[in-house]
Parts: sequence; C-alpha cells; structure tokens
Amino acid sequence: MKLSYRLAAVLLALAPLAAPRIASAVNLVPNPSFETISTCPLGYGWLFVATPWDAPTAGTSDSHHACAVSGPFAPGVPYNAMGNQVANTGIAYAGIIPYSSAPDYREYLQAPLNSPLVANATYTFSFRVSLADTCGLAIDRLGAYFSVGAIGPLIQNTTLLVTPQVESPAGGFLTDKTGWTPISGTFVAAGGETHVIIGSFRDDANTNTTAVTGTWPGGTYYYVDDVSVEVVPPAVDQACCLPDATCTLLTPAECQLLGGTPMGVGTSCDPNPCDPTPAKKSSWGGLKAIYR
Repeated sequence: MKLSYRLAAVLLALAPLAAPRIASAVNLVPNPSFETISTCPLGYGWLFVATPWDAPTAGTSDSHHACAVSGPFAPGVPYNAMGNQVANTGIAYAGIIPYSSAPDYREYLQAPLNSPLVANATYTFSFRVSLADTCGLAIDRLGAYFSVGAIGPLIQNTTLLVTPQVESPAGGFLTDKTGWTPISGTFVAAGGETHVIIGSFRDDANTNTTAVTGTWPGGTYYYVDDVSVEVVPPAVDQACCLPDATCTLLTPAECQLLGGTPMGVGTSCDPNPCDPTPAKKSSWGGLKAIYR
C-alpha cells in the first residue's frame, strides 16, 4: 500500500512537469517578435527589414526596433512617433494601421511559415497587440488569415476581403495602451497553408470603433508582438485514477469528466498508480474515550 501510494504521489508530482514538454509544440512563425533585422529601420514603412516579414499590399506596415533612435519619425522602441511602449518580448515589435481615416485603407503583416500546415490538424494561433498612445480610436476585431502561397505583393492598400481563421471577438475593443492584449484562437487547417497574414479583414462598413483619449486623427495604430502558430497534440490515453481508486486508460478530458485524476502522459494502469484513501486507525482506548 505504501509503495503504490508513493508511486501515485511521484506520478502526480511529475505530471505537471512532463505535460508541458509534450504539449509545447514548435512555433511555426519565423522571427516571431520581429527582433531579427537586416538593417535598422530608418522610418515608417520599413517592415521588410524584419525578415522574412513583409506587407502583402501597398500598405506601409512598420518595423519598430530599439536601434531606431534618431529623427522625429524614428520607429524606435520604446519611444516612437506613435507613442511610448516597451516590447512584450525583446527590443522590437511591428506596427500597423488596421483602420484609417482614409477610406478602407489597411496595413497587414505577412510571413512564410516554417512548414506548411497539415490537413485536419488543429493549430493554436496567438499574438499580442497594444494600442498606440496617440490614437483617438480603437477597434474590436483583429486576426489572422492563413493562405496557400503568399498574398501579393498587391498594388492595392485596401481591405483584404478574406475570412480569417482566427479573429478577436466583436465588442471586445482593443483599447489597452499600457499593456499587451493577447489575441488567440484554434482552428483546423485545410492543409497546405504556407503563410500567415495579420490585420483587420473587415472593410469600413463592417468595422466597429470606439473613441479613446488620443490626438492622432489618422485612425487606429497597433503595435504587434509575439506571433505564434503551434500544432495542438492529439489527446493521448493515459492512466486515470477514478474516485473509487480504480484505474482506467482515458484522455485527460474524459478522465476529468468522470471526476478522476489524469496521471500524466505515458502513464499506464499496470501497476495501478491509484491508491484509495487510507482508513484512519484508532486505538480501543481512543474509541472508549469518545463514547465515555
């Protein structure tokens, strides 16, 4: 009994450590926080220096980097013409105008994935945004579209009317100018997608805005950092300790649905890692004292 109880305790202690190693997939996005640059950006519209990122349209998307410190319009980090924001990771980030005072003007970020997406596999996509200090407007929906092959370069600078696989929810206005708001979601790949495009995929007529404190009349401007695309590992059967101390092989979700405890990836029921709650022993003298 002591041996099995100790084994269960060890497995429970190791499960949180082992699971992240299995679940943490490789990020398929190159240069995910825009740190690597071919040269210091000398002004706005220099996204192309953060290789392999570039703009799919004629919109002038931006690379911000701590090296850009000279000139009134230097796209620096943390200080730049649009505001003051430290990077969420490292010393760099990108910047885009996803909604503008110019009719339907949009800016996007595009990068090739390190490998094509696999048909019917589930992926998680995430990135972080921060609204620039000078902006007087915020929007609610930013997301990503995964394409088979690159989009563009197009001569247009207007909305890409495609359906994003991941998009932040309507009504959740992205107004934070101090921190970095995470945007994330999961999707099932059709297969063969090679590029990720980030931005707003809604034209002016279908874009929701809200007023915030700011002086820039040009629309909205968001900093972008920490882009990630990872495959979701399929659920794997593992030892599940049910409330009656029996063991069965189930996925973690199935186990928890039955009120059980998943014992971690790679565990089995032979030997049984589950242990019933030991009965509390009482002496005859103790019992007599209770009922005296």
